[in-house]
Amino acid sequence: MSRVETFVNEKDLLNRIHELKNELNVDRRKLTVYSNDSFESLELNEDVQSKTIDGNASDKLITYFSAGEPEDRRIENMKLNHEQEEAYRFALEHHQSVLFIDSPDFEGAHKTELKDMDYDAGTVVIDMNKLDDK
Repeated sequence: MSRVETFVNEKDLLNRIHELKNELNVDRRKLTVYSNDSFESLELNEDVQSKTIDGNASDKLITYFSAGEPEDRRIENMKLNHEQEEAYRFALEHHQSVLFIDSPDFEGAHKTELKDMDYDAGTVVIDMNKLDDK
């Protein structure tokens, strides 16, 4: 089994990785981060596997000679269920980070949304689903 978790910011992602490694004893080799961007944290760049969705040189070479995108093959190799695949695609389309936990102790998906985040005092949050088009 495996689990996909999405994160809106690097701080929350790093906190979750610390929790998994230090409190839940998950081996760092079982954690992979997928993102559109590189990270500022040295730990995310060196201690945990991280991959950009553009694909590496090998992915690009294989794509040149085969049908399909590197992302489609990556999802297939990760053996994601439908819920996990939807969370993965949504996160990357919205410039969030994806944490893939390849462990039989974890399963499912957790999608972080903006409504789940803490806001600074005085911040006005607008629910875009309740706005009328005028």
